[in-house]
Amino acid sequence: MSEDLVQICAAQFERHVDSLVAAHQRGLIYVTSPIFDGALSINDVPKLKILVRNALRARAWFEKHGPASVQPLPLSDLECIGMFLSDSLPLHLLAQYSISLQGRDYIFLGHPLFYDYARGVMASPHTRDYLREDPGLLVEFPPKELAGLDEHGRWRPLRHRDSKLIELVGI
Repeated sequence: MSEDLVQICAAQFERHVDSLVAAHQRGLIYVTSPIFDGALSINDVPKLKILVRNALRARAWFEKHGPASVQPLPLSDLECIGMFLSDSLPLHLLAQYSISLQGRDYIFLGHPLFYDYARGVMASPHTRDYLREDPGLLVEFPPKELAGLDEHGRWRPLRHRDSKLIELVGI
């Protein structure tokens, strides 16, 4: 996905949400976006716009810099759940990677690359045995400790540096 296409998609989403806000002026609106579907306070719309733009950029970046075998980067919880339900264990790691990015408001710059992240997850004592002990994953992603990986598989290099937007929006 090119940066131009990301800009077009984000702008189209923002115009749609602005029209919903204009029609309601207060209260809740129902929003369908790449990262969230549901009722949302109109006060949280600016935050959602930023998150959607960040998420679309992260997906476009991952399309270029992530492994071809695990594309596209999931953005919503529903997409991640689908990957966790699949038989493909690399997709399980990809879903965890997406959740880690989500916890940083999809700001991918500064976040470890997928390969380094997957190696860190494979080295973590908090990772479920079915992943950590899989021979195929061990070959593809040899375990190597990743500083800042928390017990949930989210990369948090500094304490209290969680999402600045997602908790506020309630997604």
